[in-house]
Amino acid sequence: MADLAHSLDWSLLRAFVAVIRHGSLSAAARALRLTQPTLGRQVRALEEQLGEALFDRLPSGLRPNARAMALLAQAEAMDQAAAELSTALAGNPDAPSGTVRLSSSEIIGTRVLVPILGDLAISHPEIEIELSISNTYENLLRRDADIAVRLDRPAQEEVIAQRVGELEVGMFASRAYLKRRGMPSSLTDLGQHRMIGPDQDQRAMSIIMERRGLPLSRGLFTFRSDSRLAQEAAVRAGIGIGPIRTFEVEDDPEMVRVLPQGFVERLPIWVTAHPDMRHARRLRVVYDAVVAGFRARFK
Repeated sequence: MADLAHSLDWSLLRAFVAVIRHGSLSAAARALRLTQPTLGRQVRALEEQLGEALFDRLPSGLRPNARAMALLAQAEAMDQAAAELSTALAGNPDAPSGTVRLSSSEIIGTRVLVPILGDLAISHPEIEIELSISNTYENLLRRDADIAVRLDRPAQEEVIAQRVGELEVGMFASRAYLKRRGMPSSLTDLGQHRMIGPDQDQRAMSIIMERRGLPLSRGLFTFRSDSRLAQEAAVRAGIGIGPIRTFEVEDDPEMVRVLPQGFVERLPIWVTAHPDMRHARRLRVVYDAVVAGFRARFK
């Protein structure tokens, strides 16, 4: 067995692992960018080296037998070690690598953060990204996320935080809606219009309306959703008037700002991170890229 371990062709081991992972010769061949006959020959060659069958040949394809499943864990470990060695030899051993988890609201996350992360993926392919899209704040100190983009200053004093810009929110309507219903001339006129707003989570809108002396009630909104994307889509569809982050519609001629002097809300943008960011290169690289990206976008 020792002689076999030294003489084993690792490409055959890779073929064995791929067939089990992907469930068929055809799927494994696509994953490895090989032809199906070539992969089949590699599987047979491995079985010949071991002196025993690893798969049952069925009309539906290959089915790993008990011996194959017993070898799988060790084979996967060897395959992973070979992949890591290949990466180290081909790349920069000093390059930051590993997983970084970020958290952001859906509008900021999808419209701003993802493009920034796209550029980062090109310059630092060794870093893996997990992005949690949620309008609720995740606890950085509890490591729910490594980095978060938020629209108010974090309450946890221990976290690292930088203010990177300002987000403006205004009231908007589609041209089609205003053609049907007319343009409101004052904030109080909004009560005579179809309004788009929150469903269950009314805290942020309540604060905004109270600043303007307007009472907030669920009945004020004829279209309700806690999704900012759904609110924006409703405004674009001509359902009514609703709050939108101005950067989302700045190049859309069909969207019209309503009461631009009477309704202007500016929200600070903060990029926050767990204190470990100072000591983990992958976290520092991602944090610096996010800060620079937001500052460039929201000068």
